[in-house]
Amino acid sequence: MKLPVKSLVSFKCVRKEWNNLISDPEFAERHFKYGQRTEKLMITTSDVNHFKSINPIKSLHDESSCQSLSLSFLGHRHPKPCVQIKGSCRGFLLLESCRTLYLWNPSTGQNKMIQWSSNVSFITPGDSFLFCHGLGYDPRTKDYVVVVISFAEYDSPSHMECFSVKENAWIHIQLAADLHYKSCKFWTGRNNLTGTFFNNALHWFVYNYEAYMHVVLAFDLVGRTFSEIHVPNEFEFKMYCQPHALNVVGGSLCLCVTREMGQVEASIQIWELKQYTDHTSWTKTNTLIINDIWFGLFLPICNAENGCIVGSDHAGVLVKWNQDGEVEEQRSFDYIRDGYQVIAYRETLFTI
Repeated sequence: MKLPVKSLVSFKCVRKEWNNLISDPEFAERHFKYGQRTEKLMITTSDVNHFKSINPIKSLHDESSCQSLSLSFLGHRHPKPCVQIKGSCRGFLLLESCRTLYLWNPSTGQNKMIQWSSNVSFITPGDSFLFCHGLGYDPRTKDYVVVVISFAEYDSPSHMECFSVKENAWIHIQLAADLHYKSCKFWTGRNNLTGTFFNNALHWFVYNYEAYMHVVLAFDLVGRTFSEIHVPNEFEFKMYCQPHALNVVGGSLCLCVTREMGQVEASIQIWELKQYTDHTSWTKTNTLIINDIWFGLFLPICNAENGCIVGSDHAGVLVKWNQDGEVEEQRSFDYIRDGYQVIAYRETLFTI
């Protein structure tokens, strides 16, 4: 049960009985629950036909920890295609390329193309419209759900569509009221309107311009309802304290906050929501020093081992901090102007 996915996939060729067992959805669920929980990192590269998968447990400079994965299933026909990661959930990544969405399990190679809903119009750079994207899972219906929300930053109707993988169809979600949010632009290299899946809900870190405050916007995939999670008051309107990204680190919903301590000194604080239903339970759990590396906004992404945390900036630099918050090692990868992304995922046997 604790064997890596790669080994289990290869064992499917040994015997028919093994293939039937490993292909069983219940076996995949048990493996996800009891198997290896180590996350890997998926990194976009300048080669639009390949991504890089990194095992953060090993040294960042260990070439055996880095694997090139083909994106040939995208079938690029555009002269200058661009591939963006729009979400991660239960081993699947949501990709967008040439105005088409794809679900992809990099561990098994399974993929599914999803045409955009005809009700979702595209925007051009400079437009005031925003998109909230996300990939989640509804345990009640055992269905993967792609969420797309479009709205203008000020006084314009909001529109929401969900794609049900089980139904293979887009479903319009009637909103009870328009959404009054705008993007937080602290994290310039990562689309912070890409939803973070946690506790059966998608989460986005946004600014509520009616209430004049930063909030975590949550969309519950089971109840199909919105709610807000308030952040600590000390984060508000302080230039030296900039909350800039949400992530799931160590199995908890975490808010990453950059604190400027001088012209070239800064640190990143990781605040963990200890109790999901208690918005006063935000607790600072780690402080990561970034004084000795290029000064920018680094996003902690996942735990490695022995208390180490791995993160990245928007210019292709991966950093590993030790349990004391000190930089242990760093490595530069391909820099893609306005396009570099890195996201954590678990290897799973799940299929769609």
